[in-house]
This record gives sequence, structure tokens and C-alpha cells, in this order.
Amino acid sequence: MSYIDGYDHELIGQLGYLPIYHPLEKINGEGWGAYDFSATPENLVLGGGSGEHPGLVVHHLPMLVTRFLYAQLSDAEEAMLTDGQKAFLDDLYYAGEALEFCCWSVADYARLQTMAESPTFMNPVTAEERVENWIEKSLGELVWYALPDLNPHHQALQDIFQRFDIYPAMRNVTIEPPGYPPGGGRILENGRVKWGHRRWHGGQTERQN
Repeated sequence: MSYIDGYDHELIGQLGYLPIYHPLEKINGEGWGAYDFSATPENLVLGGGSGEHPGLVVHHLPMLVTRFLYAQLSDAEEAMLTDGQKAFLDDLYYAGEALEFCCWSVADYARLQTMAESPTFMNPVTAEERVENWIEKSLGELVWYALPDLNPHHQALQDIFQRFDIYPAMRNVTIEPPGYPPGGGRILENGRVKWGHRRWHGGQTERQN
């Protein structure tokens, strides 16, 4: 049982060996970068913390989406944006630090680098790219296409970018297809813990604490 299993959350998918969780309640842990991390439903979390893999809390999801979208514009397309649109996008683009590595060791970072370089990904990290940017682009794409409810600015961004040719350039997140036994995620309902709470496909199992 991992740290995040003490709180309601849903399993979104996987980025390599790292499960992607979405907290469904506020997690009151310790300060920034602590092993027992804090998170809210506005975050995604890679790794479950103690008992699993040190957590990576992902902040500012609208920023990741904006960076994913903006990276696909040509210079000519960028010139088509109004001053107001550019100001709005700049505010989102530079919202703050996105990735909170929670008590990761040198070995954890090294393993992450090796994973990101794997040719088994649709688009592994390149030699000129930082792994942090690769994670941000992969998750920004995920939120844009599959988790718009986690981005309060989704409609505004859609209004701006709908005239441009945006495509899923990363495709690195995997999701279990329907029919697989449920695993990961939990939610408390009527005093009972339901395990196997996933964003898609249902199929939850129930176990009482």
C-alpha cells in the first residue's frame, strides 16, 4: 500500500513505469519536495509515494497545456495572435514551477532519464531535450485531449487555437483497455473503500477497510 492509497484518487494511466494519479481530495502532507507530499485535485501525481515510488507532483496543468499548444505554432501563426491573446497565453505559459520531485534519489533521476530515452515510447526524449520538458509536453497533451476538466482555461484555449493545426505530437501515455482487471485508485463511498478506481472503463472492485 502506497502513501497515496490513504486518500481518494483515480488512476489515469502510465508514463512508462510511473502511474499517473489524480487526487480526488486534498492531501495535506509536508512542504515542497517532501517524501509525504501534498497535493490537490488541481494536480496530477506520478508515483504513489511511500510504499511505491517517490512521488512527482505536477502543478499548473493549464501551463503545461499552453506550452504543448504554443510549441506547435509556426512564426507566421504566432503572428496571427492578437496582443490580448498573447498576454493571456504569456500569463499561463509562465505560471510557475510545474514539477515537484518529492524526495527523489540520484538513482531515481537516473532511472527516469533511462526510461525517457527508451525507444518503446512513441516519442522518447531527444538528445537536445531535458526530461522535465518531455514530461511536461507529454502531460500537457494528455490534459488537452483527455482531461479538459482539469484545465479551467480549456474553452479559452480552444477558442484561440481552433484555427491552427494542432495534433498529438507525443502519445507517450498508456491507458489500460476495457476488460483488464482494475488496479490502482481508490474512493470512499458510504464508509466503504472501493479499490481499482480508474478514470475510464469502470470495473471497480470493492473492499471494506
